[in-house]
Amino acid sequence: MKTFPLFILGLLTSAYVQAASINLDNIDLNKARAYQAYVMTFEWPKNASSENVEYQDLFSLEGLNRFGSSSNSAAPNGIPNPFAKFQRTLNSRTHVLSNNSWTLIFPDTGASISESFQSSEQENGYATFTGQVTFTLNRYLESNLRYQHYLFGQPAQAPQQIEQTQPTQPTQIYASDNVPQAYQETYPLQQGTWDGPTQVLSLHFHNKTASQKLNYVDHPIIGTLIYFEPLDLEQAIDLATRR
Repeated sequence: MKTFPLFILGLLTSAYVQAASINLDNIDLNKARAYQAYVMTFEWPKNASSENVEYQDLFSLEGLNRFGSSSNSAAPNGIPNPFAKFQRTLNSRTHVLSNNSWTLIFPDTGASISESFQSSEQENGYATFTGQVTFTLNRYLESNLRYQHYLFGQPAQAPQQIEQTQPTQPTQIYASDNVPQAYQETYPLQQGTWDGPTQVLSLHFHNKTASQKLNYVDHPIIGTLIYFEPLDLEQAIDLATRR
């Protein structure tokens, strides 16, 4: 493992806000808690670690989605973001994959909120990185993270045909409450075509932290920064109702 880089202690820039999908009318003000959550992922340079990490070959496009264009939007005005000034430093030393922020309203202890995200970088319409996170409010703020980091090129073996009878036109799907609108289309694999990712690195992390503490989740390929800023419940509800 690498030594925790000092420059990481300053990051987390603005990103887009996606409020939790809960019924605001049923919130118990004595039990509910609200936070602004920040999650940034980045890829370390290949020479940053001597550890050997193996990607797995993909032999089917089944379950993979083509994405529309997406971008990170600013976090809400008035919410502290003391790490923005370090963005240039991090960008110069790593390759930022995703930078997201969500307004979370937990109705009670034990409640969970799930979000999905992706890199803006794509190849042939496929994101090079996708992620899912489930936030849970217990004694600590818990983050259950699952990542897929894709490589594109010639697979070790020929990919398998899904179904030759499937239509060539993309199948439209609808985004759920916890899935960004960028998830728009799925394309079946056709004979003689293979324009999607050929290898994948799947990662799973579980992190516990208190609010207002920067957490770094280490990995030789993908690094993660997690930070929670407490919000006044009234302010958080106002942000959620603006959607």
